[in-house]
Amino acid sequence: MKPRKNRLYAAILISLLTLSSCGGTISDTETDETSNDTADEVTTEAAEKPEIPENTNYEGYTFRILTRPGMRLDEVYAEEANGDILSDSIHKRNREVEDKLGVKFDFIVSSSDYETDGLSPILAGEDEYDAISTCGRLSFVYAQNKAVMNIFDVPYIDLDKSWWNEDIVDNLSINEKLYGVSGDISYATLDSSFGVVFNKKLFDDYGLEYPYEMVLDGTWVYDKFETYARSIGQDLNGDGKMDIADDLFGYGAHMWMGGVEALYSTGSRVVTTDSEGYPRLSFYNEKVVDIYDRYTALVRSSECCHLQPMGDDYLCAFCSGRVGMADTNIRSMIEGHFRDADVDYGFVPFPKYDENVEKYYSFVDAGQSLWVVPVTVSDSSRTGVVLETMAYLGQKYIIPAYYDVTLQKKYMRDEMSIEMLEIVKDGATFDLGYYNSEQFGGSLANPGADLMANKTMTITSLYNKYKQSVNTLIDKSMIFYLED
Repeated sequence: MKPRKNRLYAAILISLLTLSSCGGTISDTETDETSNDTADEVTTEAAEKPEIPENTNYEGYTFRILTRPGMRLDEVYAEEANGDILSDSIHKRNREVEDKLGVKFDFIVSSSDYETDGLSPILAGEDEYDAISTCGRLSFVYAQNKAVMNIFDVPYIDLDKSWWNEDIVDNLSINEKLYGVSGDISYATLDSSFGVVFNKKLFDDYGLEYPYEMVLDGTWVYDKFETYARSIGQDLNGDGKMDIADDLFGYGAHMWMGGVEALYSTGSRVVTTDSEGYPRLSFYNEKVVDIYDRYTALVRSSECCHLQPMGDDYLCAFCSGRVGMADTNIRSMIEGHFRDADVDYGFVPFPKYDENVEKYYSFVDAGQSLWVVPVTVSDSSRTGVVLETMAYLGQKYIIPAYYDVTLQKKYMRDEMSIEMLEIVKDGATFDLGYYNSEQFGGSLANPGADLMANKTMTITSLYNKYKQSVNTLIDKSMIFYLED
């Protein structure tokens, strides 16, 4: 199962919180005999089971998965059990799939993270891969080239099961066609989801209530968020200007991320499909106009906010105790400046626009991995069985382990932040206009970023400038999706 270079979830939450509060260990779970007893295995059992043929055995078939390098490979592959809870859960899942189905995994590492290495052999008619885990946006490149199957047509993949992400199915489908999918097959979606970290000491110093109870009550809304952001700010070195390297800020935002969060906070998306499955520009409404007017004014207020065009200086400043709130995805909390940060922080979802919005919607970066199935596979039923089993066992082993890692390694600093993590997971938002910017979002794929980059532009002027060209782009792109 060693990779080779390419030629070219609430029950588990409660148990984890109990484990944290009492400082104990999980004693009633089975331990992988190859883990050297250095980590306790964390599992959860789904109420539902995959509906695949009993006693399926593919007699040692080598199941070839083209996957991405680096951290994306780590989401799906572990060479051996080494005592790391998360890595061991991936290794155990893969080994159990192999044993249960009689397959041997061959993880083929692509040439780069942003790749379409599988495209050429597929278009040449070669059966080189059984499944591909690719960058979310690139799944649509495969689709546009008629290189991958409609997931709805892959036997034994049951998208109604809880281990597949419902929002992907509902919002990345076009005319009953879905070409990329994800869910508990890996921790990629959760890892790429965004929320807000807040500095507890600064909140205490400025007399600000931690947002936890507001989140649970549905009252963590943009008004409160903006009030908090504007409450903090100081020119610490007295040089008469605000600089992220030296001064104190109420809110740190990334230009390419914060604007998307603001949009989704209203419950809107760039593009949604109508009752006939046809994609339509859908973000321009009163709530979006209002949130963008207010959000852009906030992030341009240099006396309290820092807007980061590129890089992560604002996260470095947060971890140094000089930012009250900051946007971040979960991965940055695990692998970035947070690892050695002394600052005591909490984690909450980005606020709702107002209390009438149904839930907290979480921005999920389009760089996360989606799974596609090449049209050249010799046995699509086999691919469906393997992927369905991987996702089912991912829910059983990998997702619980991911929660446990965030708790045991203290990337989440308190029990309430772990509960917030579940809310962020449940609110994962997939937007056809953002994910498939080439075909459907066009120049309006990330309107917030454009607004923050151009101080003279408003959301209305931006929309009016590009709506016709984007609608034309959508109509042109739909020629492919309307084909039988």
